[in-house]
Amino acid sequence: MRCLGEPIARRANREDGCKGHFWEARFKCQTLLDETAVLSAMTYVDLNPVRAKICDSLEDSVHTSARARLRKIDQDPGQGVTPLAPVLGLRGFSVLTLRQRDYLELADHTGRRIHPGKHGVVTGPPPAALAGIGCSADRWQRQVMAVGSEYFRAIGAADVLIEKAKEIGQFWLRGLARLGTSPPDGVQVVAT
Repeated sequence: MRCLGEPIARRANREDGCKGHFWEARFKCQTLLDETAVLSAMTYVDLNPVRAKICDSLEDSVHTSARARLRKIDQDPGQGVTPLAPVLGLRGFSVLTLRQRDYLELADHTGRRIHPGKHGVVTGPPPAALAGIGCSADRWQRQVMAVGSEYFRAIGAADVLIEKAKEIGQFWLRGLARLGTSPPDGVQVVAT
């Protein structure tokens, strides 16, 4: 990201005739360690325009994959039952077993819970996709909201984060407390 961002920042500063930080530390690189991490990052990004109050729904969110998915389904209703495409060609994540329509239902449900002032009320049971990925509605909500700022180097389930910390020789993890999980003995958690 640094190699990509630095030339862009220098050029933009030159064009604007200014100095200093262009990106303001808004961008970071995080490893997505499991399928729930991939899915929560997708949902977080698709809901950015809704959370920023640029639009009220996924249908109105310009430049998101959710809108592109909705348009494909409008053109060909059979697209709703096709599985999500693999991320960077990697197979094996269970998000690939989610259908397009299931993902959109999950993202819409999540957006309505994150943005309570949004039109409509979420009633009834949570989307079936939550059971498929093994998350409760509350845990899923915490996971998606944590993508933006609660995690540091990696995003994933508690056990996967603990393994990653061991792998890189760390004894503390950022984001684990957000998941509401107690760490095992010998692992310190930075509460966020």
